[in-house]
Amino acid sequence: MSDFDAASSEKAARNAALRNQIDDMLADLRRRTADIEQKQDEAAQRTFEVSSEDGMVTARVDATGTAQEVRLSDKAFQRTTPDKLAAAITSVLREAAGTAQRELRSTFAAEADTSNVPEVPGMPALQGLLRGTPLVEPPDPEAERARRRSEESAEHRPAPQVSARPDWDDDWDWDNSRRGGRR
Repeated sequence: MSDFDAASSEKAARNAALRNQIDDMLADLRRRTADIEQKQDEAAQRTFEVSSEDGMVTARVDATGTAQEVRLSDKAFQRTTPDKLAAAITSVLREAAGTAQRELRSTFAAEADTSNVPEVPGMPALQGLLRGTPLVEPPDPEAERARRRSEESAEHRPAPQVSARPDWDDDWDWDNSRRGGRR
């Protein structure tokens, strides 16, 4: 066997090994793509619903955290102020969105794992191209719920008593004095 034949058969063996590696990578890519498409279809159908503890506000969001529906109880306008109702709506929406986004992230976490993807010489590593963290951290559902509970418990505490007249100026005639001086 000549040096030419040995070099040629060595190149053929390396070429076959490289083709096998590429075929394996393509098969893995096709499998991952099918898994992702199936999970995307399932995720697109999911919704998340969260209600405030008092039941006045209920919000439903899709898998990305986008609001689909907000419902208010019949007594929502009788039992609270507009500012408190707005805060409750915002908090319930944030909790629902955070729940949906965290669920979506955990559903696709395995597909985002690139630790078992082999490196190809001369190509950038896939791990360096993908971000490890989201651009914006989703709201924390537990923190939203805890914040609402603390605000609701603060509402039920008795208000401090405030005197109509200050006790530091007993000489002032509060009943007969006008604001702004004599006219």
